[in-house]
Amino acid sequence: MMDILRKSRLGLMLAAIVVVFSVTIPATATATTINAPLSWHSGFFVKNICYEDARSFSQGALKRHGYRTVYNPPNAVLGSNGTTIVEVSYAPAQTSYRPGTIAKVHFTVTAVSNTSSLAEIARNRVRESIVRQGYFDYC
Repeated sequence: MMDILRKSRLGLMLAAIVVVFSVTIPATATATTINAPLSWHSGFFVKNICYEDARSFSQGALKRHGYRTVYNPPNAVLGSNGTTIVEVSYAPAQTSYRPGTIAKVHFTVTAVSNTSSLAEIARNRVRESIVRQGYFDYC
């Protein structure tokens, strides 16, 4: 069971990195921009919420920290502020998912930047914002 969760998280993270590179490198980029070293920081956590609210929680956290939404694939939100790209992906825990009820939702927050500290700060701030968000009502 744990091996399946690790593989699915790794798959989500790799998909996010591919999306980040395909969205952020313009067709007219110079060789120096493409070869610039990139640093990334990633982390995951579980939150008990309605799965239907995961996207709004993710978008709200990105917006609060100055990241403009640049891409909205299913089960993820990708935001950028010009120097750092942050991707928040989410998936319901298959063992407890029932539409319209509070259940465990797995989140992965990945930040990519030319500066490691910017990526780390972005990941931490967005992750903390989602973790601290609460409900005033139920699903």
